[in-house]
Amino acid sequence: MSKYMTQSKATQMSAMQQGHKASHPGSAAAGMPKHNDIAKRAYEIYVEKDCQQGQSEQNWLQAEQELKNQQNWLQAGRETENQDQAGDPRNLLNHTGGGRA
Repeated sequence: MSKYMTQSKATQMSAMQQGHKASHPGSAAAGMPKHNDIAKRAYEIYVEKDCQQGQSEQNWLQAEQELKNQQNWLQAGRETENQDQAGDPRNLLNHTGGGRA
């Protein structure tokens, strides 16, 4: 009986993951944290809280939010850097053949 329940649970998890992918196309590219990264951070939070039982969902959600915030911060930094480079007059010289006539 437990084998059936385990297979059923695995099937449910797979279906949920497939549904998530279908409802959020390109979510990995859009900055969704990876499952393993969330799991690792959730475990770190669990240890930081002295291994308190019954907090797994809260730890998971906190880890997911922290990683999303971190990715957003990094993405904003890259966008700012790209904007700075695009507006830098030195870059115009590099793309126009040296800048001296």
